[in-house]
Amino acid sequence: MNVQYTNRIPTPEQYNDLRVRSGMGGIKHDRDRVIRALAGSAFICSVWQDDLLIGFGRVIDDGGLCFSVNDIMVDRQYQRQGIADRIMTEIDGYLDANADEDCFVTLIARIPADHIYLRHKFEYIDPARRYGMIRHQDDREPLPYSPK
Repeated sequence: MNVQYTNRIPTPEQYNDLRVRSGMGGIKHDRDRVIRALAGSAFICSVWQDDLLIGFGRVIDDGGLCFSVNDIMVDRQYQRQGIADRIMTEIDGYLDANADEDCFVTLIARIPADHIYLRHKFEYIDPARRYGMIRHQDDREPLPYSPK
């Protein structure tokens, strides 16, 4: 499988098609809104097999203190092959270079995908409820995944 990890911005059609193929949602967003959203990304990791977008993730930030990891998605036919984990590794590189220890790095995780983020320094804000997650910016080890 010839898979390439790049920072290439997909077209709105490619982005929307991947949202559907990944199970992220059946609604295709308005083209102009997708263009604005992707242009506002601080970092993008797009995964391609030939000309087909099969994975995607991005970071948005305010240029100083707050970062949000968004749109981590992999085409259902390519899931469980380590692609999402590699996308997060690419995002980790961006965050490690740009977010200090006092920055807030957040994401909203859907179960069961939440276990991926635990391997990338994220932890639950409220572990009992498993809602939002925040990434710790220090050198402590990631938490182990333990489903309840």
